[in-house]
Order: sequence, then C-alpha cells, then structure tokens
Amino acid sequence: MFKKILVPTDGSDLSNRAVRAAIEFAKDHGSEVVGFSVAKTLPYESFTLISRRNDFTLLSESIRQGAKDYVQIIEDLAGAAGIACQVHTVESPYPWRAIVEAASCYACDSIFMASHGRSGVNRILLGDQTNKVLIHSEVPVIIYR
Repeated sequence: MFKKILVPTDGSDLSNRAVRAAIEFAKDHGSEVVGFSVAKTLPYESFTLISRRNDFTLLSESIRQGAKDYVQIIEDLAGAAGIACQVHTVESPYPWRAIVEAASCYACDSIFMASHGRSGVNRILLGDQTNKVLIHSEVPVIIYR
C-alpha cells in the first residue's frame, strides 16, 4: 500500500524526528522515500522590509541552502537504512501547496510528516501547514506527533 512515501521536512526538531520515524516506517513496509523541503519564499510585501538587495540575496540563498541541507539528512538516513530515496527542494510561499503538488508530481501514495514545524505556535494543535496538507491532499497523510 505504501510504495512511495513523501517525507517533507523543515529542519525543526519534530520534523527531524518525523523523518527518522518515516525511514523506519518505510523500512518496515518496503517503501521508497521521497525527501522534500520547501524553501519558503517571502511574500512580495516583505521586500520593503529589506533595505538592500544584498541583504535579500543572502537571505534567499540561506533559505535555499537550508532546504538542501534538510533533504540531505533524509537522503543520508535512508541510505544508512538501505531505503531507496530521492530528494527534491522547491521554492514557494505556500509550503502546504508545494507538499501536496509534490505528492502528485512524484507519484507518492502517502505523505508522512510532523504535526507542526518551525511555526508550531500551538504545539497542542496541528500546525497550519500540516492542517492544510490534510485538507487538500489526495493521498493518505500520516502525522507524527
């Protein structure tokens, strides 16, 4: 049933624990893993907050590099566990939408993700991004708490 699992990460502590759990889950089910991270771009109105172009360029590059680093962790853990893995990063102001689109684009039959990430203000409730993925996903979503 779970042949190809999308594993999104934002590099948060809970997300990293969810990645480890997803790798174990994939190993138990003979699944392939698709590691995924979204470099969250700033909305247009945020540009006015950045006074110099160099500041924005450095910030953008840092965000993109962070996403690459996060999926590298997935690739390393999957490799150590003997799990087939591919990794991808994208830039988007809407991480939930990018996650749902990635599940379709990479033919994943499920999504395994943390209940909340960096913006987990309400740790008791589902995070905003996770909630939107649950609402809009066409494949089963496994939530790690």
